[in-house]
Amino acid sequence: MKPLVKYRGGKSKEIPHLTKHIPQYNGRYIEPFFGGGALFFHLEPKRAIINDINSKLIAFYLGVKDNFETLKTELSEIEKLYVVNRRKFEELKSKTPDERVDDENEPIYYQIRDMFNDLTEKKIF
Repeated sequence: MKPLVKYRGGKSKEIPHLTKHIPQYNGRYIEPFFGGGALFFHLEPKRAIINDINSKLIAFYLGVKDNFETLKTELSEIEKLYVVNRRKFEELKSKTPDERVDDENEPIYYQIRDMFNDLTEKKIF
């Protein structure tokens, strides 16, 4: 699985080098500097404790955990709308490649940002 968020200092590109140095384990995976969680999501441990000094980041992950079904439903609806809007945008752009065309997905970017801000603040969707 890929990380849910991009995070500066992320280790996604380093995973092939890091995994060579991780021994087989059966216990609990503990990640004190979680960040975007690239290694965690790559390893997919069954039992884990995650932590990070960034409390908003941890609040985001707790929000995902506690409100997963709601988040999944909302993101699925947004994705459907995004696909339709993107198709319209690409069609318009192909007709007028040198002109700026409206992108109906622009408000969606803000909606997603606001949804994740709400999730971070543990508000109900």
